[in-house]
Amino acid sequence: MKKQPFHRAFTIVEILVVVSIIAVLVSFLMVALSGSQDAAKTAKVNVKLKEIGQWMSLWSGENNDRVLPSQFDYIDEAASGTPVTIRRDANAPDDNANDAMTRGQYQGTWADILWTDNNMHQTFGLRDTYDENDSMATLRWESDSPDNDIYDVHKSFSHPFRSTFNNTTGPDADYPGYFAANDFFDSRSDNDADGDTSSTLDKYYTYAMLHSPGRSVYLVDSKTGTTISDEPEPWVATAGTVDGPIHQDSLNEACEIDFRYGDECLMLMLDGSIQRVARWSERGPSDPIPPGFDPTLYGQGIRVHQLTRRKPTP
Repeated sequence: MKKQPFHRAFTIVEILVVVSIIAVLVSFLMVALSGSQDAAKTAKVNVKLKEIGQWMSLWSGENNDRVLPSQFDYIDEAASGTPVTIRRDANAPDDNANDAMTRGQYQGTWADILWTDNNMHQTFGLRDTYDENDSMATLRWESDSPDNDIYDVHKSFSHPFRSTFNNTTGPDADYPGYFAANDFFDSRSDNDADGDTSSTLDKYYTYAMLHSPGRSVYLVDSKTGTTISDEPEPWVATAGTVDGPIHQDSLNEACEIDFRYGDECLMLMLDGSIQRVARWSERGPSDPIPPGFDPTLYGQGIRVHQLTRRKPTP
């Protein structure tokens, strides 16, 4: 009688081992792919910031070496007959506002200036869009840099003035993160900004006035909007002190910086360079500080306010 050949089958244990090995390999692959995707997105953020730096330089060259304003208010200029192209629509929305001031016609931020001056609505194929059901048909995205409303129409819109990473926290956590301009460069007059009639002159800085452009912040990753105050609280990133102890929850609420790259954020400096900056505990004093205070932002050689060559008045 012919003997039947013996065929050894896989045991349950062997199958489970193979499945486990495959699962581990897949997890390694997913981590590698995720890492490469994050690296590509980070590289794209750097490209965006470089382009913003170039557009800022072009604007400065056409405007007497002025630093691009973080905020502007051209209502008085328009009333006097000066042609204003930025946010010129009488029904300009106020969704660019990220503070108590409600912006409308002829009011806005650096993003509106660069968007309008470079005709980016044409570059991105965003022609004037009208609401057919609105008797007050208004211009959109021609003289006004898009805000979150753009994502209702173009979900994957690659905004030139926002990150490729979403905000990590805050009410806009589901939207691409903001690049916030240092409000040290707010050009609004006292009258425009807070109703103080002591001065109606707009305030501008030129690059020649700056002490150290390579150490001076213009843009930083933010979760709150397109501008960030140069006061200490918005820049305090972890537990520390600002004129005394501050509770961690208060710091988390006050801080407007978004650390999207591990424990780091990106900054565009006024010389056009980009820095990747580790988390700090406090903004630090206005003057250079002695060694041993590295947890401060100024301890990392980066300045937020009092950026001019002139020494502040005691």
